[in-house]
Amino acid sequence: MSAAIPPEIEVKEHPNFRTINVGGVYGMPVGMRFEVVLYSEQLEVARALSSVQTPMPPSVSRILECRLIIDPFQAKSIAQWLTAQVNAFEKQFGHIPSAEELQEKATGTEAENKKGLYQ
Repeated sequence: MSAAIPPEIEVKEHPNFRTINVGGVYGMPVGMRFEVVLYSEQLEVARALSSVQTPMPPSVSRILECRLIIDPFQAKSIAQWLTAQVNAFEKQFGHIPSAEELQEKATGTEAENKKGLYQ
């Protein structure tokens, strides 16, 4: 009995293929799939820079880039791949803090700054 010959795989880019600089994701399980919306963010400074009288803070613009619909098997595969990539990155470059860790650090720094002002 001979071994099965694997099929030849042709790889092509979709005409709308593009690179997205992911600023964040939003999603949830929906039925038997996961839906994820990727968005990018950019700092909008034109209004802040054009205000001569009263300084205005810049704003952030979030652009919804695409929606991914992922079956559970692919979601698990992606999660495993991402975990391996993050672990390899941290092994080479050090710990990546979570959003919670960054928030705790910012809160602690703010509290210490206020404490120093009133002593």
